[in-house]
Amino acid sequence: MKEKIKNKYVYWGITAFCVLAAIVFFFFCLYRWVRIKSYLISIFRIFLPFIYGLAIAYILNPIVIFFDTKVFKKKFKKEKTSRYISLTLASLIFFGIIVGVFSLLVPTMIKSIETLAGNINVYLNDSKDWVSSFSSNLKYKELVESFFSNISSTVIGWFSADNLEHLFLIVREGFLSTIKLIYNLVIGFVIAIYILYDKERFKAQIKKLLYALFKKERVARILEGSKNADKVFGDFFNAKLIDSLIVGIICFIGMIIFKMPYATMISVIVGVTNIIPYFGPYIGAIPSALIILLVDPSKCIWFLLFVFVLQQFDGSILGPKILGSKTGLSSFWVLFSLLVFGSLFGVIGMIIGVPIFSIIYSYVNNILKKKLEEKKMPINSIDYIESKQVKKRTRKKAISR
Repeated sequence: MKEKIKNKYVYWGITAFCVLAAIVFFFFCLYRWVRIKSYLISIFRIFLPFIYGLAIAYILNPIVIFFDTKVFKKKFKKEKTSRYISLTLASLIFFGIIVGVFSLLVPTMIKSIETLAGNINVYLNDSKDWVSSFSSNLKYKELVESFFSNISSTVIGWFSADNLEHLFLIVREGFLSTIKLIYNLVIGFVIAIYILYDKERFKAQIKKLLYALFKKERVARILEGSKNADKVFGDFFNAKLIDSLIVGIICFIGMIIFKMPYATMISVIVGVTNIIPYFGPYIGAIPSALIILLVDPSKCIWFLLFVFVLQQFDGSILGPKILGSKTGLSSFWVLFSLLVFGSLFGVIGMIIGVPIFSIIYSYVNNILKKKLEEKKMPINSIDYIESKQVKKRTRKKAISR
């Protein structure tokens, strides 16, 4: 409908209909959320190899750019030859890092888990005696013994003959999930190679589609927004990975110095969970403290103090130095994005929630700035704390009219 609607009542009717339709759609989604969510998960699983492919391509792209532009561009006349060699080297580096990390960590972690499972009864009895030694009260000792006996019977029950079928189903589901994950990663890696090898053409096709659907001004804003999103994601994840790696290494060194048990396994848990802002340190520290409590209760308190000091150091010194203001969000909005995206998408949502919300926040903020500039109103939020300043601006605007 190209002609402008002149009748204001028709315009109001269309607006009311759209609002009503949006409300009906919202409540439909609310009441049918379980079914809609299952459909969305099914669609997500179908496109999972492509998502993995985009993620792997995103990780490998800086390495490919480095080899393609800094090392091989001047040595080979054909651009495709340089790209092919750059992709090969980037792939070798990628797999080399994965194999190196797994060969160093996995055997140690498997050994730690086997030792923990084999000595679980000894650890429980030692922990019970240690806790009971703090009091001569008979009722207190009976309560402690009852608590630890319940834990012991629960753990033993997991490996009993009656529960073996359930354990077998869990192991089978885990094995099938691992096979699916490996399959999706392999297909995703192949997709990533195709994307990186011909990325210029893919970019050109996307631009062609955008220019066909939207006006030039809108396309320019979309491209600018995509550049901003790429910068936010890249800066945030690169900085967060480096930060988490340093935290894991410091945790490992500290645990070795204080002679705490299962240093490698617990340091990996602390480092990996540190990727999640705010809640990550607690998610990693709680199960790690429970493991140390079973093995050596006296060192559990020291571990909690050590992790607390480490997280204070990371939050006050290390994190700000590495991350800086990569997201541009205040602490409140970081917490808000973690809660919302975490409740919707789980752990993955907590990891990607902050940069995604940062992009949304930046987009909305730019729109607000543009609208305020058109109305000749102050842009900074601090100007609205004192309503007198806003009134002065509004009064001046009215006088000028």
